[in-house]
Amino acid sequence: MKKIIYLFITFFIIQSHFSQEYFRIKSDFTVKIKNSNGKMSLTKGKLFYDKNYKHLIYNITFPSPEKWVMHDTLLIKIKPGKKPEINKIPSINEFSIFHLALNVGLSNFGLDNTIYKVIKVEKKNSLVISYWKLPKNMLESMDHIIIAKKNNQLQNVIIVDNNNKIISKQFFKDYININAFQFPRKVIHITYDQNGLPDYQVFEFKNIELNEMKNENDYFYNL
Repeated sequence: MKKIIYLFITFFIIQSHFSQEYFRIKSDFTVKIKNSNGKMSLTKGKLFYDKNYKHLIYNITFPSPEKWVMHDTLLIKIKPGKKPEINKIPSINEFSIFHLALNVGLSNFGLDNTIYKVIKVEKKNSLVISYWKLPKNMLESMDHIIIAKKNNQLQNVIIVDNNNKIISKQFFKDYININAFQFPRKVIHITYDQNGLPDYQVFEFKNIELNEMKNENDYFYNL
């Protein structure tokens, strides 16, 4: 009996360690934006995220030095020599690709542990496509979400409104695989304006590091 208990405890510790193996991510990032009106912009820098602190921090280097800190329902913009600018935002960090990837929850876009329910699953060529829907009258502007996966990797996310019109599309490409950790090095996000014209955001991630421990202050901002 003692041996069984010992084996059980050992197994639990190993499992717990494995589930917590990846807890922070650091990466260079580039964001390219092209709006439907033809306006374009480019942003570069480094990002830091620790799933325990839940502070998503962008150290922007281009076009000008700036730090963005997203935590809970706050977005804090910090520019050198100026008072921090504080804005209220939806609480989204736990549904960011950084948090989902570190918790091995990216494949279903984090919908597994929400009130969304799968209403349909189908296979088209190499893709497994699932349709997720909210309970009735939960969100008037949104009807369902379509998720496409290939080899259990998230490929596409499409959000559809109550008029069966597409609100947004996301494409996840060029995955890096480190054991249980999977992360797309390129994400394309398309939204549509009132005239149905597309706005593009292209996110690219390079020099990805996991569990970097040399610069603790990069992952936490004293609110």
